Amino acid sequence: WGMNIVKANAFSNQAGVVVDTFYFTDRFATLELNPSEWQRLQDSIRGVLSGDVDLGRLLHDRFRAGKPKPAKIKVETRLHSNNDCSPHSTVLEVIAQDRPGLLHELTGVVADKGYNIEIALIDTEGEVAIDVLYLTYQGTKLTEEQQNSLIHAMSGELSAAHPG
Repeated sequence: WGMNIVKANAFSNQAGVVVDTFYFTDRFATLELNPSEWQRLQDSIRGVLSGDVDLGRLLHDRFRAGKPKPAKIKVETRLHSNNDCSPHSTVLEVIAQDRPGLLHELTGVVADKGYNIEIALIDTEGEVAIDVLYLTYQGTKLTEEQQNSLIHAMSGELSAAHPG
């Protein structure tokens, strides 16, 4: 598709209702030039949400389609978590080099750990991704050990996915 998420807000409530809003850029003006592609995009989103379409495969195909441009600036990855900012959740702040698939990588690590994302605030400023995730594990804040393990796993995933 060539879409880049530049901002997102995701919230869930106690009833399990999730509301996600994504703001994206359409690098190739695909939807503007081909209005019929809206339906295909909607079908792809529905397929991912239902589990009928593998998001990892879609991203893999996107990476194979073209080599990304080199970054104009180098952004050092910074990960910080704390239990003081929210009464019910652990807050994880991520600052990293923006790139295709970054949000998928971050949320994949959270999911692999079995943690729940209560709120996600996603923003992109140029080539800098600024993501804040409010996390719980079985309804409670993460322990210090869980936070350290998550940051270690996330650092490893981000380094492995895009070394150097």
